[in-house]
Amino acid sequence: MTGLDASFLYLETPEQMMVINGLVHLDVTTVEEGYSFERLRSGLARRVKAVPPFRRKVHDSPWNPGHPAWVEDFDFDITHHLRRIELGPAGTEDELLETCGRLASTPLDRAHPLWQIWILERGDPHAPTVSAFCRVHHSVIDGMLGAELLSALAATDATTPDQDPALARTHVGRANTLQLIAGGARDVLGRPLALLRLLPETLSVPAAMRRARGRAGHGESMPAPFTAPRTLFNHSLTPHRAVATVSLDLASVKLVTARLGGTVNDVLLTVVGGAVRSYLEAHGDSPTSSMVAIVPMSTRDDLATGGANQVSAMFASLATDVADPVERYERISAAAETTKRQAASIRPALLDNWARMGPRRLLDMGMRAYEALRLADVHPVIYNLIVSNVPGPRHALYFLGARITHMHPFGPLLHGAGLSVTSLSTDGRLDLGVISCEHLVPDPDAVARGITAALDELLELTAS
Repeated sequence: MTGLDASFLYLETPEQMMVINGLVHLDVTTVEEGYSFERLRSGLARRVKAVPPFRRKVHDSPWNPGHPAWVEDFDFDITHHLRRIELGPAGTEDELLETCGRLASTPLDRAHPLWQIWILERGDPHAPTVSAFCRVHHSVIDGMLGAELLSALAATDATTPDQDPALARTHVGRANTLQLIAGGARDVLGRPLALLRLLPETLSVPAAMRRARGRAGHGESMPAPFTAPRTLFNHSLTPHRAVATVSLDLASVKLVTARLGGTVNDVLLTVVGGAVRSYLEAHGDSPTSSMVAIVPMSTRDDLATGGANQVSAMFASLATDVADPVERYERISAAAETTKRQAASIRPALLDNWARMGPRRLLDMGMRAYEALRLADVHPVIYNLIVSNVPGPRHALYFLGARITHMHPFGPLLHGAGLSVTSLSTDGRLDLGVISCEHLVPDPDAVARGITAALDELLELTAS
């Protein structure tokens, strides 16, 4: 296991679950032989055999000085991972989202492979409306890999895809504690030399970012961490989560970029900023300075660590101190090139290299102390919220014969930032998932509605 993958295990606490969730709506009328939960479970059991990451579990030892390892779960049981909840004939969308919030509030069992799928049925029992709430630990996937694994489980038509026998035969073997300890010891012995290489490069990062800012020539510099204003959702988390969903027409989003320039990501940051600004104004908590989002960036094309997580991040201003949506968009778009250049000036593997160096026991105990002392309420705010945009498949997908109509992703929350918005582009739309700490933002649906309203306003103002 790489240091970056393992760090998501160390960061996890009872109130900070490092799980990526997703709500997938299914049209089961496309299933040729008809839908049944039992048939779906049998089909998934066959498909998972060709997805090695879903058959592996964490192996560790108190004597291991290094990071844990992935081992094959030869006692894999699909009934532990695929479960059903029947919401009944009167089940509503609100009940569905409330159920998803409760499921997102529970940790995954590390004694098994770190994923689950909950099938949620509502309406007519003989022809139910079916959704799947998928949960995968962040140590297993990042956003890009999650989309790839979903594609591996799905197909481009309603037929059952052929199983790849080579993937089905791929496994990493049984747990070997002596081998684990020896590998951990080798890793620790190599850290001093690695530290000598990392320190000069890390100390040179500020100068590299200044040079990148100079080459960009215009636009605001990337916001610095610990400079974000404190808002009502920038406090310590509780274990309880609430979720909401919204879908945006991708053609409408691209219409804004055609009129104003910029990118789809610029539109996303603008409408999320507008929605959060409106939400805080309604609660009398609108900050005078701009809020700051952290935006994950895939390094999958630049980095080959062999780990599941190949990701970096950049800080981005949401320009929430600007009332006019068009002016806010132009400011975000102008800063984007500078911010990307500054983020690109940092070697993609640097974060992963430092994660490998992390003393695991210290990180684990430090995170628990940080949570117990509620330090996120004390130190300056690092960032206000997470905004992530994940490219998905451009065509329709079928999950075990059922057409996927919507896929709404939800990223994990970290102490100090109780709100996250994740977007997945697929089949001509952006499917967004809004997840919050229920005690900080009990009504994420208000933020979701605000996103739609912000896009409508942007379209109206740029129509002339």
